[in-house]
Amino acid sequence: MSLLQFIILLSAIIFIFFGIDLYKRKKMNILHFLVFFIGGGVVIVFALNQDLLNRFGSFFGIARGADLLVYMALILLFYFYIDVLNKHTKDRFQLTRLISQTAINQWYAQDKAQIASRQNVGEKDNFVFNIRAYNEEKVVGKVIDEIIHEGFRKIVLINDGSSDNTLQVLQDKKKQYPDALIIILDHTINRGGGAANQTGYNFVKKYGDELKIKRFVSFDADGQMDIKDMETFMKHIHADQKLWLDLENKKPDLYIASRFLEWSKVENMPGFRKTILRIAKLVTRIFYGTKVTDPHIGYRVISLPALRKFVLTADGMHYANEVNEQIKRYHMKYREIPVHIRYTEHSLTKWHRQKNSNSFKLASEMIYKKIFFR
Repeated sequence: MSLLQFIILLSAIIFIFFGIDLYKRKKMNILHFLVFFIGGGVVIVFALNQDLLNRFGSFFGIARGADLLVYMALILLFYFYIDVLNKHTKDRFQLTRLISQTAINQWYAQDKAQIASRQNVGEKDNFVFNIRAYNEEKVVGKVIDEIIHEGFRKIVLINDGSSDNTLQVLQDKKKQYPDALIIILDHTINRGGGAANQTGYNFVKKYGDELKIKRFVSFDADGQMDIKDMETFMKHIHADQKLWLDLENKKPDLYIASRFLEWSKVENMPGFRKTILRIAKLVTRIFYGTKVTDPHIGYRVISLPALRKFVLTADGMHYANEVNEQIKRYHMKYREIPVHIRYTEHSLTKWHRQKNSNSFKLASEMIYKKIFFR
């Protein structure tokens, strides 16, 4: 027996032992059975009979049977990579769920009396703002000031494990505005923009009735969004309510901002960023069937019943794809709203820090979640 035959034979036996271990741990499925037992047995036969291996390889147009084993090994490596990646992704889901639920429960244990003591005094109290913040100490205070000064008094703030003074800024603003309902949910470690939104979504889904709100507003902490655009959102909401007064089910479920409508105004958007967003629009239509002009903008106004249909699992910015996918799945009605987006020095610096390669990472995650994740 040659050294190559011995190595192949030993590898096949190890494969079979892996399969036995999976079976004992009750983790076995049909694919595992085919790979570890059937595949291991076939490799043992090929290792002991090279002529049979060569004949089998020639059936696929391969001159040497050993080359066939190399190709098979590459396929198995890819399979194992996807299998490990799936397990890692599920573990991340569980960790994020734990951190998210801990943040919600911790707040409820300490400050639940805030909700019960608040009464709505105007239409703007029907809205709650959801703001995720990670290392935004320089700008998030001003964003909160703008929201409060515009008359909105309910804000859910998610501090996503910031390493700077963001949490302190949020706490200071809560003290500064005692008449506002400012809720701070604190992640013990940074989990990503999608995870922070997941916490905000889940909090409002659970306590929306106690908050006495009708609509959820997704808003950014970096100063790019203009709170005055809420006037446009509310104008369209009023118009739709009058139009469909007797047909509740025909009212839009959500209102989505767009940087690419006729009356939209965008300041200082980098050309490459604009190109990436237009590509994202095309990809969203192909993969998810949602015909929105700006699928990755975070500015959205969602009715409470619609919000309760959304389930977010992604830690990173892939959450936007999850939203778009569920809009299509649940046949949600939506209206796109022109907005004013300002790319400031701070937001551009943050964007460059995140690197353009994140766009390709997002695309890779989208393909993986759509095709390989189970």
